[in-house]
Amino acid sequence: MNIQLKDVRFQYACAPECAVRGVTFHVQPGEKVAIIGESGCGKSTILRLIAGLEFPGKGTVILDNRIVADEKRFVPPEQRGVGYVFQDYALFPHMTVAENIIFGLRRMSREAKEKRLDTMLELICMEVYAKRYPHELSGGQQQRVALARALAPQPAVLLLDEPFSNLDRMLQRTIRQQLCQMVTQIGITTLFVTHDPEDTIGFADRVLQMTHCQLTELPRPDRLPRAEEYVSDRSIP
Repeated sequence: MNIQLKDVRFQYACAPECAVRGVTFHVQPGEKVAIIGESGCGKSTILRLIAGLEFPGKGTVILDNRIVADEKRFVPPEQRGVGYVFQDYALFPHMTVAENIIFGLRRMSREAKEKRLDTMLELICMEVYAKRYPHELSGGQQQRVALARALAPQPAVLLLDEPFSNLDRMLQRTIRQQLCQMVTQIGITTLFVTHDPEDTIGFADRVLQMTHCQLTELPRPDRLPRAEEYVSDRSIP
């Protein structure tokens, strides 16, 4: 599934300025694209607009060549075929790993749910953790469960909000490699946002930088500067 935004504008009700202004970009089917920028620059808002968690004040959001949001129409989130992994993972603390993963599979038969659960647990290499609760897992394990929950309904698009920010440096590279292998194996269109350029190396096919509420394309990920060399524009609150 492709993703396309055309001249999208969005402003939160209590904010003095736009979070997103005149944003236009296109993600091809199966492509892995990263958006980098400092906290508060509007990159997470772009994911929320694509997922249907926010309504654009202006412009058009297109998924699979179908308009899902513009000034006249709005397709609800559950009808967009989008998987979303939040920055804090948003796992249900009272549910086991297995229950979290199958949460969005309500229309499936019990047999189909169990089969899908087995596939997801194998994909994230957590078969022996199915009966554990989120508080019994490490940060990396919680991240993988959140990913499995997002992928379980077989969405056509995967959105990741700062997927590595809650992991220590030792885990980040390993989890990044595992995640890249997973989404490449599935062939799912992936868009993720991060404040750290190193997150994109070896993962993203293209990188966009968010500044002044707008996007510009950067060099290929393997030629990006190191995180300590990265200087971003802090003019946007």
